[in-house]
Amino acid sequence: MSALLRDASPALVAALAGGVKLWSADLFTFGLADGVTTYNFASWDSDLTVGDVVYASRKPWITRSGWNVTNTLEVPTLTLKLSAMNDGFAGGANIKTQIHNGLFDGASFLLARAFMTTPGDTADLGLVDLFGGEVGAIDITGAGAQMNIKGKVNKLDQYVPRNLFQVGCNHAFCDLGCTLNRAAYTSTFAVGADPTPTFVPWASPSATPALYTAGTLAITSGAGAGQRRTILAAASGGVTLAYPLYIVPAPGDTFTGFEGCDKTENSASGQSCADRSNTQHYRGFEFIPPPNAAY
Repeated sequence: MSALLRDASPALVAALAGGVKLWSADLFTFGLADGVTTYNFASWDSDLTVGDVVYASRKPWITRSGWNVTNTLEVPTLTLKLSAMNDGFAGGANIKTQIHNGLFDGASFLLARAFMTTPGDTADLGLVDLFGGEVGAIDITGAGAQMNIKGKVNKLDQYVPRNLFQVGCNHAFCDLGCTLNRAAYTSTFAVGADPTPTFVPWASPSATPALYTAGTLAITSGAGAGQRRTILAAASGGVTLAYPLYIVPAPGDTFTGFEGCDKTENSASGQSCADRSNTQHYRGFEFIPPPNAAY
């Protein structure tokens, strides 16, 4: 049973043991996939401050389900319901549109509970972490959205072996195994004239546009902010997207381009490990025969 215990401050332990009357509020924290942006919400009638973090009490209103805890590798899940989502949220579009554009794709999540002896004052007792995980499937409805959170043990629920013998590198570009810094391969651009849902021109062309092929475009300002798409091809005129944008950016809006990786050791394409002086972390097996030769 000790594995199910949760850390609590000595003051909270004493208050619970002494039967002190307490108030509590759920705190919801989302860390977006960009590794920078964080949203904090509270199930309280006003904003709550815990340490130097402010948890907003505003739209979207969030309610949650219960969750299960086991001593096996079964993946725990938590369901969040978001309502009143047509306004009152930071960004260039309402939160429904931003969710549709992938705002919470790959986001981390933490549920905590703040305890208070005086309503609104979290300084004395602190909070207790209850559930951590990652955002999974999201269903958007007319009244709001339902978000499924999967526990972190979900990463172990896969059949891929630790070392997959394949021609291309096993690492994702700029992940922990690759070790390269994502920021060093991300640049900011302005949208040029006559953008379309599947083509975004750059106002000032990149010096090396081909490096962004198979990379990622993210709209960072304007009505379409938050949209992310895979770059199918990049040339001096702009980038062609694998899937169309729901909101076409306006000329002058900004977007970031994250370079692609061709998963090779030394192809002289500008996107290989050798081109980026990172062959020591290459995890591909280029001499593995292709499937049609394995007979």
